[in-house]
Amino acid sequence: MKNALLLHGTIFDPKMVGREHLNNWFPWLKKELEKIKFKVRLPELPDAMQPNIENYWNFLKNFNFNSETIVIGHSSGASAILGILQKLPENKKIKLTVSVAGFYKDEGWNCKKLFTQKFNWKKIKNQSEKIILIYSDNDPYIKKYQTDFLAEHLNINPILIPGKKHFSTDSFPELLEIIKTNLKQKLPES
Repeated sequence: MKNALLLHGTIFDPKMVGREHLNNWFPWLKKELEKIKFKVRLPELPDAMQPNIENYWNFLKNFNFNSETIVIGHSSGASAILGILQKLPENKKIKLTVSVAGFYKDEGWNCKKLFTQKFNWKKIKNQSEKIILIYSDNDPYIKKYQTDFLAEHLNINPILIPGKKHFSTDSFPELLEIIKTNLKQKLPES
């Protein structure tokens, strides 16, 4: 079953779409993925102002993770993906993981509880057929060394989308194109 899980960052309120400081592209991406026959879940993560991987995992563990699943996260949601991949049973491998402005350690953002376990990079890489890291050259929060660290440990080349700051926009066509390009050869057309 083609499904997608979208994980927002620390500031998200689906009722307030349109405000500049929110991760506005999630509702837009949900609609776009539904157009290509994905069943999409965009949950409001519990207590997102203080992200906690155990709370997130308990909230998401019953999602139908399967070989056609894509998971896309932004900021702390992207970082949560690492913990989720690590917690997935070995027989629950997913198709595609996309991290937008992800990070591997807290820098005073109230995200320490995302990183309570040491990362098992081999297991994380093994749980997703493909992992993509996206970053911006002028992100005011996520410094390049965070992306470089993730890229090195995941053994992948990150994708730079210049001038996007922290990716707080109402649409994100570059992301949709990246997803479609990476799925075109992998999934049958619906």
